[in-house]
Amino acid sequence: MKRARSARPLLAAGVAVLCGWLLFLRGQGRGIPLITDEGEYAVAARAWSTGGLPYRDAFSQKPPMTFLFYRAAAAVASSPESPRLAGLFASLLTLVVLFFCAPRAWSAAGRLAAPAAFAALSSLPVGDYGFPANTETFLNLFAALSALAVLRGAPLLAGLAAGAALTTKQTAAWTVLGFGVLASRDKRAAARYALGAAALPAFWALYFYARGAFGDYWAQAWGGNARYAAVLVSTGALQGQLRWFATALLPRLALFSLPALGLAGWALRGQQAGKESPVETLAVVWFGAAVAGALTGLFLFPHYFVQVAPALALGAACGVEKIKNLKGRTALAIVMCLWPALAAPGLFLSPDAHARELALLYPNPLFETKALGEEIGRRAAPGDRLHVFGSEGALFLYSGLAPATRHTLSYALTLFPKDDSGWKNEMAELEKTPPRFVVFSTQPLSTMIGSRMGRDYRDAMIAFLAKGYRFEGEVVVRPSAEPPVFNRAEPGARPEFDSRDRLLLFERL
Repeated sequence: MKRARSARPLLAAGVAVLCGWLLFLRGQGRGIPLITDEGEYAVAARAWSTGGLPYRDAFSQKPPMTFLFYRAAAAVASSPESPRLAGLFASLLTLVVLFFCAPRAWSAAGRLAAPAAFAALSSLPVGDYGFPANTETFLNLFAALSALAVLRGAPLLAGLAAGAALTTKQTAAWTVLGFGVLASRDKRAAARYALGAAALPAFWALYFYARGAFGDYWAQAWGGNARYAAVLVSTGALQGQLRWFATALLPRLALFSLPALGLAGWALRGQQAGKESPVETLAVVWFGAAVAGALTGLFLFPHYFVQVAPALALGAACGVEKIKNLKGRTALAIVMCLWPALAAPGLFLSPDAHARELALLYPNPLFETKALGEEIGRRAAPGDRLHVFGSEGALFLYSGLAPATRHTLSYALTLFPKDDSGWKNEMAELEKTPPRFVVFSTQPLSTMIGSRMGRDYRDAMIAFLAKGYRFEGEVVVRPSAEPPVFNRAEPGARPEFDSRDRLLLFERL
């Protein structure tokens, strides 16, 4: 007992240091503008905080818990990048929860290994993986809380946290099922877990029903999301996506995760699932569920794999604890913690945010979106509205303008529309109340046209602009160290709709 008490200051100091290290690693995103997903969630949260509702007034496929975090962040700080504070806070809490997932009987190195591994694994410098406030960042917090409750034999709390994860991102359904098996020691425990897991989904369904928006909520967050998950199969693009994943993304994820993967594999040597190895068993189930969640839909974007980080971290900690030599345990925990920074120091240490953005996210037009949004904001008057044909939802944040329709991004009408009525209703709404500004992206990854109906919507938008709008200029997306600028159009200049990598600005005549 005395030994345990004497170790507390050391453990507390270790957790504090690891929190600081996570702050440093997530600093790879300092100065980088909002990415596409962050812009979408921030606009939905802004609509909610000003009396509107997500889904009814701002289209989104994601369940509402993430918007709650975004609302809280906006209440604390007015900067468009304030959601990153919420993401950072969630990651720090996840790190602390993982520390408590380790048994008290473990050594100090073993108990600190999971937080150390998570600091690194949740901040890998791979595309949009390591710093944005994506849904996976918040999912991880709830999944970790559920894992802790499972280990502590609290099925109701485990279910509550798992339900919160599910209402943060739908792919947490795999984790809900996996943890449900572990938490259900008997019929009473199974009932408690199920009751907890159903609580938050039921609450949100009742909330949107009471606000008259249940149909929008269901169609977008659940029904529409299912169509999105099937897009690659229905469009025939699956082979190319899998090839990109196998040759570009997976090798980088494996490289940066190598020490943790090795230790997690070592932890399973000679182990059998069950009561004799509860932490190892939970880590394996959690890892499998998280991988299944990341693979669901097969889009395989880098940030999907953030949800694997806490499970892999806990498994790696089991491997550290299994090593008999105390110095070896400590050394391996440190290696896991430092590995990404040692493998790619420039992406963490570079003071040039634009250079880091180009290395991580080109050709995503992040600084270009910010420059254009600020240009629109300078031109705008109170009450002006903006429409965006593309995926640059952050334009609404940087310009300060309200969206002209609930489709703040066009992908729902270009990638997986249910039928022609979606884009036709959208055009009818724009014709009825034309916004002052329209931004038209010519970048394929932005417009995401994957259907005939998407092409019809694009053509209708070009015709709409031709008869009522003036081309004002553009921002060109280039892999250049020079900061992007808005290029004003010469009088009578024609927009280059067929030229890629441009954000075209139009103003109503």
